[in-house]
Amino acid sequence: MDWKTASSYYETRLGDALTVLRHAVDLARLPQAGVPAHLKEVLLEEEKPARRQLERLKKREFRIAVVGLEKAGKSTFVNAWLDCDLLPAKAGRCTFTTTQIYSVEEDSQQRLEVEPKTEEQFTRLLHELESASNSNSKHSDGAKQDLETIQKYQDTLRQVRSEGRKTIPFTRLEDINKDLNKYVADEQYAHAVLEARLYTNKLAQAEGIVFYDVPGLDSGLAKHIEESREMLSDCDAVIVVQQFSSIRGAELQIVEFTEQGDKNVKVADKLFVFLSRIDQFASPAALKEHLDVASNDWDRRAQLPPQRIVHGSAGAYLVLNGLANQQTVESVGSPEEILNKLNSLTGIEDEEALRQEATGIQEIKARITDYINNERVTVLEKRCDALITNILTTSKEIFEIVSKRYSENPAEAKRLQENQRRIEFSQWWEEKWKTIKADLSDYYNDNIWNSTAEGEESLNSDIVEKFRSRYLQDIETKIEEIRTNTEQRKQRIFKENNSGVFDAKLTDYNWRKELSATISTFLVDIAHHLALEIKEEALKLVDYLTTLLWKTQELEQRLIGNPEQFVEVLSRSLTALFLRFSRPVADSLIPGPLDSETRKRIVKRLGADIELVDNYYNGEEKAFSVLKRYVNRGSKLLYDPKLRHELLGISDVSGDAPPKPTNSAQEVILELETDLKAFETYLRSAIFEAAGFGQFCLQELDQLRDRFIRYEAVWRGVALNEWLAENPLLMAEMPDHLKAHEVNLEVSDRLRQLSTALKNIKF
Repeated sequence: MDWKTASSYYETRLGDALTVLRHAVDLARLPQAGVPAHLKEVLLEEEKPARRQLERLKKREFRIAVVGLEKAGKSTFVNAWLDCDLLPAKAGRCTFTTTQIYSVEEDSQQRLEVEPKTEEQFTRLLHELESASNSNSKHSDGAKQDLETIQKYQDTLRQVRSEGRKTIPFTRLEDINKDLNKYVADEQYAHAVLEARLYTNKLAQAEGIVFYDVPGLDSGLAKHIEESREMLSDCDAVIVVQQFSSIRGAELQIVEFTEQGDKNVKVADKLFVFLSRIDQFASPAALKEHLDVASNDWDRRAQLPPQRIVHGSAGAYLVLNGLANQQTVESVGSPEEILNKLNSLTGIEDEEALRQEATGIQEIKARITDYINNERVTVLEKRCDALITNILTTSKEIFEIVSKRYSENPAEAKRLQENQRRIEFSQWWEEKWKTIKADLSDYYNDNIWNSTAEGEESLNSDIVEKFRSRYLQDIETKIEEIRTNTEQRKQRIFKENNSGVFDAKLTDYNWRKELSATISTFLVDIAHHLALEIKEEALKLVDYLTTLLWKTQELEQRLIGNPEQFVEVLSRSLTALFLRFSRPVADSLIPGPLDSETRKRIVKRLGADIELVDNYYNGEEKAFSVLKRYVNRGSKLLYDPKLRHELLGISDVSGDAPPKPTNSAQEVILELETDLKAFETYLRSAIFEAAGFGQFCLQELDQLRDRFIRYEAVWRGVALNEWLAENPLLMAEMPDHLKAHEVNLEVSDRLRQLSTALKNIKF
């Protein structure tokens, strides 16, 4: 493959590889893609040299950097190559900036372009010189001198910057000598010049050759060091012009910069050394020692083969071939002196051979030409193939890593991402449910069961006590209403049944009949009121549970359903409980008078039920401690000392005991009122415990709690719905990766772009 074909081929390949690299880096920069950092770093490291190489290929440039220490003879070497003593070469610093020399075919294309520094670049130079002048380095004197020069010629330097870019056409190189020296070497102007570009057809026969005459690495200016680093990182061949036998400190940077900028090509693959000024050695032995030391040193430093090292004298070449100006002749010597010197050093007798062979210029040109014609394609292939392989291999690895988690297809990616988010939500819910149960346990212990420090549940919870208070309050209110109604009913019934002769039995029955109906309604009302109380506590618990599930409306509906139906069910249950224990009391005391056949028949029918409340009675009056005994003895147990002593074991009578009746009317009133009082006492002091209302209330709340816990699967679904609906209370608890409800398809989109780019390039 020739150079032109190779350049075109690798321009396309590198362009495609950089497209892949761009998509791979874009993908790797997304945190959610999960690309290891080192893979992205590999691509970023390969990107800069790949882009530099691509730009050279697009311009069809083959860049040769001519580098070395100050005064090593770089400019003289380039002049000898051009067969024109053009670039300045004098005792002091003569190159202030990089001179670029481009190869063109036609005379009409020859020109000199001068690019001045911008104001920012010039200011940066001043700051650098000031910093160097204040240091203790060996370059501080030079920096001070440069500052003095700039100050001295500030007007001409300002003029160069203000004139902007200049293009100066020419036909012969000699015609441009004055302008080139002005802008490259004249300190009145050169400090304001960024770079000079010389286009000539005298450089080389090959198309696209560019020489870069870089200022000395040991100038002490960071600008020159950076220029050298950039050039050695962005060139195809390097010619080191070396004056001394051993590689000096600054020259070591040549190897370092070349390795750093082109890691895929060895230094020895593209580096040449020209050992200059051999005509200054005193003897052949000294010259041989110089050549041996240099060869060994380069072999040790860069494994450079001997054929890459050429010795000679560029100044001698210019003088002997009649190309030198007067300054060069004065510096190097006359032709006769040089011929004699080279003859003594090399042993070559032929004058023409001395002009060409002994000076080394034709030899280095031949070797560079051979490199251009035969080796540069191989080096290009090695460099580009390595870059392309590294880029594509790394990009493919990135693609494989990301494609395991994401799909290229947007719809599939959305489905997979949604699935993954749901999985992550389920994992989050597992831990959240544990927290919810723990919070519920704490709330229940603190607000319902009132657990002791040892964890034992106390039946005397605030909930039960509140429930009991409501019950007693209802009893008191309802009994007071009954007493009020009883007094009114008594007056009416007594009048209705007083037809001249008082009929105690008829009056008693009629009165009790109406009272029994009232008490039946009363018992149902009490049960309903208790149901409302439980509903209130249940709703408090449900309200708390709702806060655990972010105020979702689903919870109350699923735990309680319709509140009215909930109360109705509770009321029926409480009524059944209440009547189970209160009905025997009411039936044995109210419908039939004392000693009546009606009461006896009811007591017989009730059987053991009449004894149900005895075990739960906790009142102070012993007359009521056994219901059946009171039913059979009536009010006498309250005011008859003898009977009380005989049956109760006590002879005293309580202070509020009723007086003994003196007529039949008083007996009717006394018996009914004491039966009502007995009924109230049993309701207050026995029925609540007997019916287990406290436990019933707690059990209802426990059922709500237990149902809530059993419904974990339901709440998982509720939580999922609230999450998808972006309930703000829930979202406030969500980890960041679960907060965004909108599916992010950016990874999928970039993965698809990388996939397409990889498919479009052969690998």
